[in-house]
Amino acid sequence: MNISIIDKKDTTLSFCNNTIKFDDIKLPIRLTDAIIITSNVTIDTKELIKITNSGVNFIFFNPFSNKTTIAMSAEQKNADLKLKQYQALSKRLYIAKYIIAEKIKRHTFQLGINDIALENSHYLEKLKQVKEIDELLGVEGSFSREYFGHYFSLFSKRLHSGKRTKRPPKDPLNALLSYFYTLLYSLLTVRLLANGFDPSISYLHTPFRSHQALSSDMLELFRDRVNQFVKIIIDEKIVEMEDFTKKNGGVYLRYSGRKKLYKPLKELWDGLGPNISKEIANLRAIIEGKWYEKRAYL
Repeated sequence: MNISIIDKKDTTLSFCNNTIKFDDIKLPIRLTDAIIITSNVTIDTKELIKITNSGVNFIFFNPFSNKTTIAMSAEQKNADLKLKQYQALSKRLYIAKYIIAEKIKRHTFQLGINDIALENSHYLEKLKQVKEIDELLGVEGSFSREYFGHYFSLFSKRLHSGKRTKRPPKDPLNALLSYFYTLLYSLLTVRLLANGFDPSISYLHTPFRSHQALSSDMLELFRDRVNQFVKIIIDEKIVEMEDFTKKNGGVYLRYSGRKKLYKPLKELWDGLGPNISKEIANLRAIIEGKWYEKRAYL
């Protein structure tokens, strides 16, 4: 997935000869899948429609509230898949168990590559006994608390308060986690829509208002990758304390910090691309009943 980020104030975006232009930068339509805009950008609505109808999606992101808006073509297809999504709610618990089982395994592995051993067999065993979504969320909550207890121990205490905080994040480490989680949530929404899914029909998370709950379901499968990415960023001192600011009751990245992350972010997205495609294919297979019985160990 080819992604570009526009984070410069007072930029005008135009479209001509199948090329998106802003400042002295030119982006060929055929080499662009999504554009993330995190600052004030001027664009003519007619050109916005032309660009989105050409297959390019926009993610408008407020870095000081972690709120996003997506602009893409309204010509969404595959009504048959959406119907199967709805019908697959009959096996919601099975799909939710798959997501949490994979989350537990992947997060355990992520700690392992940082020389922290977390015993996960009792969590996986509990999953087999779960009969309701609320019970499942209880198992996930217990695991997450233990996981983050270990994860935060990897960092200097000046970067965090020892626990996961969000809406708003209260320290630099949580600011980074929330920033990347929100961006990935939006990119997953774009990918799901492009593949014909309805992101509001979900299996683990419960939809609420504008919440794209299926994107949150998928995000659980990739949080470990984001967490390790944040570990690398901090270890390599790509961003430091002066790159954060307090605003709206929380802690957020300044423009200086976001600018330093453009290249690493592209590397993260490039690395996640094939894995996201695989998980979307897995989700489709589960929804269509092609491997439901084979994974009945859950």
